[in-house]
Amino acid sequence: MNNIYLVSDIHGQYQALRTALDRASFSPERQDRLYVIGDMIDRGPESKEVLEFLLNLRQAYPSQVFLSKGNHEQMFQDWLRRAIDPDLYLRLNGGDATVRSFLGQHPMRRAFLGGVPSAETQEAAREEILARYPALLATLDALPLALELPGDSGTGTEPALLVHAGIRPGLPLSRQRPEDLLWIREPFYNHYQGETLIVFGHTPVNRLPGYAGQGPWRSGKMIGIDGGAASIEGGILLVSWPSLQYIYVPIREVRSSPQIRVT
Repeated sequence: MNNIYLVSDIHGQYQALRTALDRASFSPERQDRLYVIGDMIDRGPESKEVLEFLLNLRQAYPSQVFLSKGNHEQMFQDWLRRAIDPDLYLRLNGGDATVRSFLGQHPMRRAFLGGVPSAETQEAAREEILARYPALLATLDALPLALELPGDSGTGTEPALLVHAGIRPGLPLSRQRPEDLLWIREPFYNHYQGETLIVFGHTPVNRLPGYAGQGPWRSGKMIGIDGGAASIEGGILLVSWPSLQYIYVPIREVRSSPQIRVT
């Protein structure tokens, strides 16, 4: 029997992601499926490794591995295009960690530690990253903003819409703004009463109203699965579908010394 797993907000925590998949015995060779609902990068130390691993997995198993865009992929894309305030991305949203990850051992990576480098250094870093990874921008552009998880009439499992942050209540998907799909918080999870089951990340489960303290958050037709890996206090939450059984890997368990700067 093939299994379906959902995960969001990995935030450069490659070791925790691999640990969770290993504990689940995830096997695309046995037709298991994996849906990743955005924010694969930023804040954590291994954004490049997370993104490469998942993109390679999707390339090898395109019918079983599905990736969508989060607000952090959008910000990285915007920074590469000089279309975002660098202070907002690099300092306030952990983009500095992603730039360092993609620069590898290049000496320029030091400039992205503890501050926002000069415009000239940022430009040199962009050129270096895009020269090394010429398909990167096109790959980020092509990430969908939502994924559809089919229902199963045999088991009575209803279909679900997977979207990074949520949706604007009262609007069909065709009229949703990308900004809402990537960034929305309270107007969605405090007020959504639609008929479509929505699975989302973006807001850590422990910040969602009435969270009981374990596993995914469930309220009406909403399921939140962000385990909080953007913080050293959080972790990766890998959720089995449709049972909602889960594997949780705390960041502290796989990283002996904190390497995340949370703002």
